[in-house]
Amino acid sequence: MRHKCAGTEKKKVLMLASVASMIDQFNMPNIRLLQEMGYEVHVACNYKEGNTCDERRLRELQKLLRQMHVVQHPWDCPRKICPIGRCIRAYRQLRRLTDRYEYDWIHCHSPIGGVLTRLAAHKKKIRIIYTAHGFHFYRGAPWKNWMLYFPVEKLLSRWTDVLLTINKEDYLFAKAHFHAGSIRYLPGIGIDTGRFRDYRPKMSKEEFGRKYRIPKDAKILLSVGELSVRKNHRLVISLLPKLDGSVYYLICGQGAQQKRLVQLALRRGVFERVRFLGYQEDVREFYAHADIFVLPSLQEGLPAALMEAMACGLPCIVSDIRGNRELAGRASCLLPGGMRMGRRQILKFQETVRKLLESESYRQSCIRQNLENMPGYDWSVVKKRMQSIYMQMDDS
Repeated sequence: MRHKCAGTEKKKVLMLASVASMIDQFNMPNIRLLQEMGYEVHVACNYKEGNTCDERRLRELQKLLRQMHVVQHPWDCPRKICPIGRCIRAYRQLRRLTDRYEYDWIHCHSPIGGVLTRLAAHKKKIRIIYTAHGFHFYRGAPWKNWMLYFPVEKLLSRWTDVLLTINKEDYLFAKAHFHAGSIRYLPGIGIDTGRFRDYRPKMSKEEFGRKYRIPKDAKILLSVGELSVRKNHRLVISLLPKLDGSVYYLICGQGAQQKRLVQLALRRGVFERVRFLGYQEDVREFYAHADIFVLPSLQEGLPAALMEAMACGLPCIVSDIRGNRELAGRASCLLPGGMRMGRRQILKFQETVRKLLESESYRQSCIRQNLENMPGYDWSVVKKRMQSIYMQMDDS
């Protein structure tokens, strides 16, 4: 039997994501905002696979959602389109869910999840908000991304009431080429900048070094992100032999590429200078002890990890791609995004690391500009925009 909203019963909203970690990392503030606005919130996501957090964190997320009286639905959404049978199964799960509950509207995330949700919602005439966390087609993207993702997103934009983009390149492209009812720009997912800016480390430098087997005179490069091809950690590991032996590389994150990255570090003779730290629920201690934040990604929407590092006052070296470029601008060293780097780029990376470690004036200039850039990306800014968008859905 379908559960209907009648009388004084709260309106129901469904929040969907392909993986539970996307709910945890990007959507808890949105869920709280919807509850503040009087909605009964349902969540559907995949708890089984593809998550960037560990099992303990997933259990804590489920417990927290129960405490918040959020209705949870397991959803076997894949992160890739093949095998197609998994997508069909996930689509049928959505159809059953939308048959059972009468949702006022749905807010969906991720490319595959966004496609399946809009197909199912169109059948039921349910209104849709879709957040694009960085289109897979962009300037410099592989041609197959354009062939596969662009036509689908353009078609489904007609079945999208509000399309949210989190960087300006995607926003301008969507305004020019897509047909959603409304296309809006958000300055990322929003972070609590004060939580990172004002953090005071719990460990001394010596204690931190002992815990992670790092010499007290070492200089630390830090990356935070999933161990995936897209995050491109292999670039820094490949370049580590060209840096001074006192430079260590710490990576906070888990993922399918860990074994290959370990093998690469062994082949390059730098395994003793690389620390694979796995998923870390609170990364602020690592930001506090790092000297330079490095984000060499091949593709980003508007990376939360870079926002956090900038809010912590870290100088950054990032790939020159959409998202990174918008956040960091001239406040950081921008390196061409790519799996391989030419001699000129290698020398630039080496020189920038050396300059940031040796020139306090240059370091402080980067830190100052990063801190000045961050207020516009605070959650308080994003919350006002999200509230306006949700109210638009409530009134329509």
